[in-house]
Amino acid sequence: MDALLLRSVQNYVLDTFGQARWHEICAAAGQPVQTFEPMLRYPSGLADRIADIAAEVLGRPVEAIWEDIGTYLVTNPDREGVRRLLRFGGVSFSDFLHSLEELPGRARLALPDLDPPEILLTEVGPDRYELRCRSPLKGMQRVLTGMLTAMADDYGALCLIEPGAEDCILITVLDSRYAEARAFELARPDP
Repeated sequence: MDALLLRSVQNYVLDTFGQARWHEICAAAGQPVQTFEPMLRYPSGLADRIADIAAEVLGRPVEAIWEDIGTYLVTNPDREGVRRLLRFGGVSFSDFLHSLEELPGRARLALPDLDPPEILLTEVGPDRYELRCRSPLKGMQRVLTGMLTAMADDYGALCLIEPGAEDCILITVLDSRYAEARAFELARPDP
């Protein structure tokens, strides 16, 4: 997972803040290589370290950086595959939430060496959920928070999504049909 998150940090910073800021982050981290390959292995915790340095260089809290990366992964038109993969989870936002426990298994089918976080959803009341995201990567809870927020918008649901203690994300669906959902077709659209 470190490799995928490192590449996500790289793409987010390059697309949002530009190449000069990315070079500054890599220099501050003492990284001779400024391109992270998603299929390579990197030292455990490097993604969290690079995100901490990015937060320092960009003058933003690291939690905000991670959440922005989660949102970026779903909303950036160049990353449409992530959104499409997540939308296969169901017709409604609640269906999507219930499909999240299957996501690590589906990810391992595509990338057998991937070590995705463990995801566990508990319905704690009507339209209220606790999502646990167990991962050795400190930023994973916040990345998932950003992704969930973007997906709620994608489904047209009005939700309160907030990180809780440790690995928990609290989700309250206030209105499942608050806005018109973004169009989604099972078949990939023609270019």
